[in-house]
Amino acid sequence: MDAIRAVTDRFADQLDLVRIRFPNDSLPLGGCDAGKLIYVFVDGQVAVCPYLVFAARTPASAHRDTEFLTGNILDGEAAPSLDAYDFHTRYQLGANPTCGSCDIAGQCGKGCPAAVVAAGGRIGDVDTEQCPITAPNGRSLLPLSPSKG
Repeated sequence: MDAIRAVTDRFADQLDLVRIRFPNDSLPLGGCDAGKLIYVFVDGQVAVCPYLVFAARTPASAHRDTEFLTGNILDGEAAPSLDAYDFHTRYQLGANPTCGSCDIAGQCGKGCPAAVVAAGGRIGDVDTEQCPITAPNGRSLLPLSPSKG
């Protein structure tokens, strides 16, 4: 992934590059756009985030895909339920001890909840693949402030 980043960097002045799930060495993490960009499946089901739906359909998932589907646009039932759906009210990203004790918790977007769900975690757990504070094996990569941790 780092090699891909290096090759594509030379096109950055000509293209808008969007790197999803590339290795991350810095903070803060990006935030979650669930509910801001909807996705309509070919059968008409409306998702607040297609990645959350796909992640919830993996065998390891502790979530159901219906948690992220708001109705069916073909049945005319999607608009009211989509208007009423607020992902960030239903779920609290960063609801874990690592994020709770991090100095930049207020600035950090907490990464991608779909990646957490696909790995078998619950929304609110650390996005360990992207957060440089916690390595996938649970080893701290960056020091927390002495006052917090």
